[in-house]
Amino acid sequence: MTGSPEVPRRFYRPRSTATRSKRLIHSDYRNERRMVTRISPVVFATILLTPARVGPPPQRVWQADVLVQALEITEPKRGGPLGAHVVVAIQSNDEARAVHLEVLLPIGVGVLRMPAECHLSRSPVTSLNARVTCDLGDMPGRGSRDVSITTTGRVANGPLRVAVFAVSDTPDPLPANNFAEKVLP
Repeated sequence: MTGSPEVPRRFYRPRSTATRSKRLIHSDYRNERRMVTRISPVVFATILLTPARVGPPPQRVWQADVLVQALEITEPKRGGPLGAHVVVAIQSNDEARAVHLEVLLPIGVGVLRMPAECHLSRSPVTSLNARVTCDLGDMPGRGSRDVSITTTGRVANGPLRVAVFAVSDTPDPLPANNFAEKVLP
């Protein structure tokens, strides 16, 4: 017993590595817990409720809901001239760029009067000019535009079908309301 001092048994106790790691985990947990409890509630709530931003901020999509608000077909006298009155409106707050209106008339009906911004479709057969195209230009949000077209009378007996379609260069979130059709018996 002369070479090395003896360590009293009560101070030296070999421990397994599992016990040591458990103690380390518990001490880390206690330290984290102390650290969390030292943060003020306002700062803690701010950390939890602040959304993480990834990338650039979202950009607003420019859309305009173009719709055919009204389509009226009048025939004062059977076989007399037809009148088509169309109201194109913008349902959203954004401006619609380059609004176009297509009016599909019965085949063989001639156009007597139409607005300056409208023109007949080009067709090799002049009697088949059954389509009128109107370039309404840019329309402001919540705005509307009226188009009235007067045509010659019926060519054939039977129902007269008039259809209109409005479209613009601006994306439309509801394209289903861009079309309207009326039939005169």
